[in-house]
Amino acid sequence: MALNLNYSPEIVVPDIRKLSEEQWKAYRREGIGGSDAAAVCGVSPWKTARDLYWEKTRMADSLADEDNWVAKEIGKRLEELVVQIFMKRTGYEPYAIRKMFRHPLFPFMLANVDYFVNINGQIYIIECKTSFSYGTGEWEDNAIPYHYELQGRHYMAVLNVSGVIFLCLYGNNEDTFLMRMMKRDLKLEEELIRQEAYYWKNYVQSGIEPAYSERADLVIESIRRHMPVQEGKQVTLSGDLSGNVLSYLQMKERKSRLEEQARKVEEQMKLAYAPVQEAMNGAEKGIITIGSDRFEAGYSKRVTTSINKKNMEALKLEYPEICGKFAETKTTRSFYIKEKKAG
Repeated sequence: MALNLNYSPEIVVPDIRKLSEEQWKAYRREGIGGSDAAAVCGVSPWKTARDLYWEKTRMADSLADEDNWVAKEIGKRLEELVVQIFMKRTGYEPYAIRKMFRHPLFPFMLANVDYFVNINGQIYIIECKTSFSYGTGEWEDNAIPYHYELQGRHYMAVLNVSGVIFLCLYGNNEDTFLMRMMKRDLKLEEELIRQEAYYWKNYVQSGIEPAYSERADLVIESIRRHMPVQEGKQVTLSGDLSGNVLSYLQMKERKSRLEEQARKVEEQMKLAYAPVQEAMNGAEKGIITIGSDRFEAGYSKRVTTSINKKNMEALKLEYPEICGKFAETKTTRSFYIKEKKAG
């Protein structure tokens, strides 16, 4: 597929700021956006390709809406600050165009971006990111997290621009700001378009759910969200799953053996440190020199506040209204597989 670069993006929405939340979601369902690209390729840290399918086919809302609204709000509010740091560092002045764009040759590809900037006559997209608690290691050695790279390549394709500049603020001072520039690569872009076209045609438009292929925790979370347990319901499972069942039971047995080994090692560790603890005679710290090295033994202090079971029962009797107001009842379910004995 040879890419035709003689095009300008189409405008789907002239001003996205005027859209309601529901209108925004409706437009998003009409195609694949930049933040969807990683899920299409099975490498999103947040959702599976099947989760995305459910969103596009109106079977579910975006996973980020419910659980990650605080992180999203922080990101929005810090965009201006991130851009100000960029301006201070480079002298360039980004500008915002609050429109939703569509690729004229591949109309399933949508885009709305944070900012643009003109550098020596070439237009670049500015993408602002914040990462306070995780993911900073993915930016090391001048790297760009792969899921963001796919997002950037999607945007470059839709908007037909020269590159993307990622700005990331991962702390509360200017020293925790980093900047990465990514140029357009038509071979990689071509492959991404091919994958997105396949996904849109063969899954979304055909009404066929893509198979799970992502890491286990994402898949299990997706199943939990979209396939809630129905009390009392029982099904007969296909024999095709026998390999999965036997593999699970083998892994469970192996885990039990390793945990038993860990318990024995833990006991040996206690036997080793008990004399040291005894010799400290209640001191908070102890120092020992072995050769030219010094080692420290001591107690780590952690203070927590809680109500034990006995006091909780008394609290329920004396102040039932307070308990009723603040107590929360949750039902949790643990998945299991076990051999069903005859009889």
